[in-house]
Amino acid sequence: MAKEAKQGYKKNLGTILLLAFAGSIIYGLPYFRSYYYDTYQNMYNLTNTQMGLLGSAYGLLGVFSYVIGGVLADKIKAKKLLIFSMIATGLGGLLHLVVSDFYALAAIYGLWGVTSLLTFWPALMKIVRIQATDEEQSRAYGIFEGGRGVFNAAHLAVATAIFGVFEARAMPYMGIDAIIWFYSLAPLIVGIIFIFILKEPDTVDETGSSQQVSFKQILSVLKMPVMWLIIIMIYTSYTFNMSSYYFTPYASNIIGVTAVIAAILTVMSQYIRPFAATIGGFAGDKVGKSKTMIVGYVLMVAGVIIMDMTGRMSSDTRMILVVAACVLVYAGMFSNFGLYFSFISEAGIPVELGGVAIGMASTFGYLPEVLSYTIAGKLLDTYPGYQGYHLNHMYMIAMGIIGLIVAVIWTKKYAKKPAAAKSEEI
Repeated sequence: MAKEAKQGYKKNLGTILLLAFAGSIIYGLPYFRSYYYDTYQNMYNLTNTQMGLLGSAYGLLGVFSYVIGGVLADKIKAKKLLIFSMIATGLGGLLHLVVSDFYALAAIYGLWGVTSLLTFWPALMKIVRIQATDEEQSRAYGIFEGGRGVFNAAHLAVATAIFGVFEARAMPYMGIDAIIWFYSLAPLIVGIIFIFILKEPDTVDETGSSQQVSFKQILSVLKMPVMWLIIIMIYTSYTFNMSSYYFTPYASNIIGVTAVIAAILTVMSQYIRPFAATIGGFAGDKVGKSKTMIVGYVLMVAGVIIMDMTGRMSSDTRMILVVAACVLVYAGMFSNFGLYFSFISEAGIPVELGGVAIGMASTFGYLPEVLSYTIAGKLLDTYPGYQGYHLNHMYMIAMGIIGLIVAVIWTKKYAKKPAAAKSEEI
């Protein structure tokens, strides 16, 4: 019988925040190019399609890694997986400094897909889950996502300041190199620190061996209808996360703001994240997870509609509307982020299959990592100017409507039923 973790998220708050810090800094390298889109693109002579393919290389390796990562999370100590992931990701960043060929860059992004997703994400999500009781899952994940937002805001502010210094001296490419150094050294240092200070509840058997996950158990998770509803909600919410990175080039190329201002619009998301994710998590436990998700989808769709409208305007007010649109999208997006893995508990999936369930949900739910960048890049190259961004916005709106419908279905069919009843029905 597995030993129980401390009961209650309040008793494990320190560990949750440590995990949030790790879950923030490790993604600096895979995603920083989106904040400095035009400069990064010009520095490496990349097309929009190639920029999209770098994201797809990262996401493709990650998507195929999630199931394996889920099984690993049920077999290997999370602490070991997290430390390895952070150190390996940082070493990949140092390698990035010495290559410029597109295919070499794609290989590095693929490496990050393994180190920050296969060995990292399912283990991270599983250990967050066991920091709280079943009744506190939304709050635990909400605080975790909120903490990630705080740490993201901090390191993005540092990166933006670094870039701003070099751009002011007409040396933006050196600014990119400095950011890569920053995001490479940070996870390396944190990984080493975690060797000494990171603690986790004992989740292995008293005999000292990990529970074995059978192929039959994996199939049983895949056969659960609630798993596919969770996957759709993750997929549609995550589409907004991936596609919203194109708000930066949209603001600079269509609205006409400077590169630094455009980057700030995207960095602003991390200042909204702590409030949106934490409020969403607490609201999910109080009024219902799916009901809170519905509000999130409404905010995201409304924000993208407003964003798209600004492309047809010529007045000075459109900058104000762009900011308002970003606020709505980020608020809805991160409110949902603090919720969707908590649906695994509400679905009645046992803790011993938590890693597998997270791996399965991530494999399919995070497919936007593969698709969204490629779709957006192709649209922007095929339909230059506003039209390409307009079509990408329409894709985002369609995903929001689909997610909204699924959240309504969950509210009507599953939300008010106890976990035991749901698992028996499945």
